[in-house]
Amino acid sequence: MIVYEPRNTVKVITPKGVGRIWLVTEYGLETQKLFTCILDDNGQIWEFTNSQITVQSNPTIEGFKD
Repeated sequence: MIVYEPRNTVKVITPKGVGRIWLVTEYGLETQKLFTCILDDNGQIWEFTNSQITVQSNPTIEGFKD
């Protein structure tokens, strides 16, 4: 198992609302990565798989399209 804490804030759209990735947990090849996110609205902490979240667009990153 590997747990990674991103140095930069990554804003994501989750099934529960907009949030930020706090931790990424990798359990191996047989399991999807788990993204532990802190929701912006209420500060709740939830875990989502990579198929459940999308990176929020950032107009400051050149070439990034919705």
